Amino acid sequence: MNLRFIISLIFLLTIGNVFAQSSLIVVTSIKPIHSIASSLMSGIDQPELLLKSNASAHTFHLKPSQIRMMSDAHLVITVDKNFEIGLKKALKNINSYSLMFVIDIDNLKIFSSRDSIFEEHEEHEEHGHSNLDFHLWLSQENALLIANSIANRLIQLDPFNELTYNTNLQQFNSKMDKLNIDLHNQLKSIKSKRVAVIDDTLQYFEKEQMLKRPVIVTPYHGARLSVKRTLEAKRMIKELNISCLVYGVDNSPNQVRALSEGLALKASKIDILGNEFLPGPDLYFNTMNQISSQIRSCLK
Repeated sequence: MNLRFIISLIFLLTIGNVFAQSSLIVVTSIKPIHSIASSLMSGIDQPELLLKSNASAHTFHLKPSQIRMMSDAHLVITVDKNFEIGLKKALKNINSYSLMFVIDIDNLKIFSSRDSIFEEHEEHEEHGHSNLDFHLWLSQENALLIANSIANRLIQLDPFNELTYNTNLQQFNSKMDKLNIDLHNQLKSIKSKRVAVIDDTLQYFEKEQMLKRPVIVTPYHGARLSVKRTLEAKRMIKELNISCLVYGVDNSPNQVRALSEGLALKASKIDILGNEFLPGPDLYFNTMNQISSQIRSCLK
């Protein structure tokens, strides 16, 4: 009996060690996607985050330790190889089963990039600019689909924790219901007003919240703010009596100053990645509420 007990104890300890050594390694590219994955993995483990600094999501470079982390991961989640361009080379070495592109999730709302005040198609082609708008996490409908898809992948990889993943998904959905009500209440008084944006990064948020289409100054992220475009943008801003200019973390103070000078225009910096918030389950909700609050404040 004693021998059987000892053998059983050794077996149970061995199984426990196997589970301890084989925890799920999930790597995400940007903070909003990391936040959704963190919500789903709560109580089990924490996903890894690649873009931790204020660097651009389009051009950030990986450290050797991050490349190794991706290679060792059970699941690597990115938006699209044409969005996180700095990951392209590293992603080629990831097993396709371990790689998840958010853009490929079924039934997502995916919008094309919109023309600015000028339609410079030659410039689009010259810079290899994609015709898709990849800021799709700014749609709450998309966020729910993203969460559901990630949860399914986590359950496939870690069926032992299926109940926890499903419980976390239900809690995430409940928090999204509350977010929807909060955003509606925050924005209902300014739906008839229009803003100007330097880069068109808020299309998903704007359309879902039924805000007016903005005046879009540049045709894509990183486009040059020429004198001609600046003058035309200022003319339209004045003509339409626009009082708010929205810009992103990648826009320079010189660009904001050039567009604002001589106009009664309030400028508001909006960070769609939530860089000022700590990574984790709350970041997505904090970011969405902050975008709403800043737009409302800019328009009042």
